[in-house]
Amino acid sequence: MNLMKIAHVPPVVVPLSASVSDAVRAMVDNGVGAVAVVEGGVLKGIFSERDVIKKVVYTGGAPAQTSVAAVMTTEVESIAADTPAPEALQIMIDGHFRHLPIVDGDGKVLGILSIRNFLQNRVEELEDSINSITSYYGADGSGG
Repeated sequence: MNLMKIAHVPPVVVPLSASVSDAVRAMVDNGVGAVAVVEGGVLKGIFSERDVIKKVVYTGGAPAQTSVAAVMTTEVESIAADTPAPEALQIMIDGHFRHLPIVDGDGKVLGILSIRNFLQNRVEELEDSINSITSYYGADGSGG
């Protein structure tokens, strides 16, 4: 499985100077649960729905006045585009996170992989298998 085919590409990114409100707007407008925080295209952090809840709402922060840089996750695990899918999934499971940036050799964000991407891909694979089996047995006819 090519991770770039199931990841959110192009990635949704916000600059390091963005506010939490800017980041939330980008997530909502693009239907994603996290954004990559970049400077010059290079990954500096990741900001997710969980960060909004735990680091802003729960603490009584003001989203429009809070810098995303102040509340983003900075210790970000990332992978290369050619990382095998099982390895990427294991990284996410072991790290207990739902979003994994895909970066090039210079740290530029190419895409963001989510658990949802894996699940949607697996469901599509299973549907294809069921359709193939159904077609096979349906074409066989009675007494086959």
